[in-house]
Amino acid sequence: MTGRLWRHALAIMPHMIAGVGGPAEERLVRHVDAAPTRAGIRTQRPVGESDELDDGHGPGADGLEAADEVLPDPVVPDVMSSDKYRRLYGDLPLHRAVLDVFCRMAVLGGRLMGDNVADTTHMSERQMRSLADEAQVFIIEHVDLLFGPVHTTKAHRLANHLLAALLSNGNLWEGDTSENEALHGPCKKMYLRTNKRGPTMVLQMMRAAEAQTEVLREMRELTDEDDTGLLDLFEGDPDAEDVPTAPVQVLARSHRGRRVTVADVEAMSGMAGVGELLGKAGECSLVLSSSFSFFCTFEWGAAAVVQTAHASESYMGKPRYDFIWYTTEGGQRELGYVRLVVRMLGGDVDDFVVVRRLQEVASIPHCALTRSGCKRVAWCFSSVDEDWPLLSRVPLSHVLRIEHVVPDFQDLGDRRGLHAIPSNNPDTAAERHAQRFFTNSFYPFTSRAMNPSS
Repeated sequence: MTGRLWRHALAIMPHMIAGVGGPAEERLVRHVDAAPTRAGIRTQRPVGESDELDDGHGPGADGLEAADEVLPDPVVPDVMSSDKYRRLYGDLPLHRAVLDVFCRMAVLGGRLMGDNVADTTHMSERQMRSLADEAQVFIIEHVDLLFGPVHTTKAHRLANHLLAALLSNGNLWEGDTSENEALHGPCKKMYLRTNKRGPTMVLQMMRAAEAQTEVLREMRELTDEDDTGLLDLFEGDPDAEDVPTAPVQVLARSHRGRRVTVADVEAMSGMAGVGELLGKAGECSLVLSSSFSFFCTFEWGAAAVVQTAHASESYMGKPRYDFIWYTTEGGQRELGYVRLVVRMLGGDVDDFVVVRRLQEVASIPHCALTRSGCKRVAWCFSSVDEDWPLLSRVPLSHVLRIEHVVPDFQDLGDRRGLHAIPSNNPDTAAERHAQRFFTNSFYPFTSRAMNPSS
């Protein structure tokens, strides 16, 4: 049922974004920023004319004229003064409570979809009950408080019937309807080729289905014959046993790239210490690549997949520099910003990346992002007087996985104003020292397969 119930969770989002409704028992007050609305159409009827509804097409249609109508001042629910708000959030500002609700929705959706967990096909009864309790608290407590009661069957099913669905179905993908919905496509194509009239339409669709089945059967037979003929070519060939019969997982490796000198790299912004880091003089050459592929390692125990990290000034017309987790020589786990991908150094093959280092910093109290698993990080400097973050050399064999990192927009807005975004943020030393980021724990690097048997 998780597929369908996750859609029920998504159905809550428009209601939350709209911000409609609110606790009926709370006092309503006029919002301080709200202005009176002046709009409308006033109908003037001749004296003695009936007060019956006039749609504007009757004899009095020429009496319509635009007019200003003063509507009542808008009101918003005074949620923060309620006992329920104080019990759940205390003195937390309203905008941070709204962020908390969206974080809870993202975490709940991730658990329903099996995001970033080792075992996506099994769930214990304890885990099911914990998930059901979390869904119920999310709907009844948090959504109901901030956005008003959600009187829909989807919210009801998510809040009250999730546990029964998980316990009864016996698997975690039974309720996914995407496969059946995808099968509607061929039916629609068959329908469009009929005359769309009564019983003959059904007969025409049945004949089309039979023809399609027969065509697919013949195509499979031809494919089997081709495969058999291909195998026959190797009979009697002494080299046939050398042909691999199983896929071999290899990473693409190329020495091709852009050849530059250490002096060229040190001329780039923030890269003045590369020569000292690599122990090479300015005339030493190195070959740079725009990306590298590797088998990642997920800390939650999921199977490894191939990821590609980029360090390019122009990727589809825009700069792209990825964040990665890696291990140091001492085995410590660190986060870095890939600045260079080096393939050759001084004429010798040497695969490593040069990263700008980040470090975890303290978060604000009662932060919803931190509670949801996001880590607050900042650039790592050797001293407060340094203009650029520290650089590290990381062998490709030490790279663990790519990480999705986003700016701390609350901090950015507090420092630079509500219109501040990364693209209009000045690239100065003071700003680099002040910048804060969050790792995005909601990003689904691995998820549950909705049809694992296929």
